[in-house]
Amino acid sequence: MYDIEGTYWWFRGKQFLLRMLLNGYLDDDGLNRTLDIGAGTGSTLELLGKYGAAYGAEFSTVAIRMLKQRGLSAIVRTDAEESIPFKNDVFSAVTCLDVLEHLENDSGLLREMIRVCKPGGIILVTVPAMPFLWSEHDEALHHKRRYTKNQLLNRIASLNCIVAKSTYYNALLFLPIAAVRTLKSFMVAEGKQAESDFFMPLPKWLNSALYSLFAAELKCLRILDIPFGLSILTVIQKPLNG
Repeated sequence: MYDIEGTYWWFRGKQFLLRMLLNGYLDDDGLNRTLDIGAGTGSTLELLGKYGAAYGAEFSTVAIRMLKQRGLSAIVRTDAEESIPFKNDVFSAVTCLDVLEHLENDSGLLREMIRVCKPGGIILVTVPAMPFLWSEHDEALHHKRRYTKNQLLNRIASLNCIVAKSTYYNALLFLPIAAVRTLKSFMVAEGKQAESDFFMPLPKWLNSALYSLFAAELKCLRILDIPFGLSILTVIQKPLNG
């Protein structure tokens, strides 16, 4: 991920989506305080830094070392599942991009993110969609589950928040990617280590074409909700009465 997240179509698309959302919800005065849960190798945290003071929460010591290699030092080491080590009502935006699916207690993290978010602030959540698409890709990335939109919304329903938007996305590539993953699931040899297709080498032209398709679809999310896709985006807003 550290090597390819600046060039690979999927990661570039997520950055495009994040910029689009942040530009729609945050002031550009540089005074925001933001938090990235599961900061990984740092591309999201670097982007958040353009909007103000950006903090990262990460459990992996390997990832923390890579974050520091990028010059990102505002990092707390925590699993975040039960407790985020920040005070109430601190952040203008909290991002949690493809993290919930790794946790046993995903509801606990949702609750904690709402707690540390400022009244009126936003929480941006993405998760992999469609449980029937479970494949060696999920095994390789240590996922606990894939979600339907209703399953994710049910986890949010009991919390003190407003769902500003919830939609599937990555629909244009749904059929080919679903077909590849289904086919690979029948071809995996017993005892073979699971591999993610995130790291499948692609010709430069194909990588560019996939990114262009992905970005074109993501632009539509400004005005549309999509009824199916490989992933789910949910934007949660903390009420002003917090």
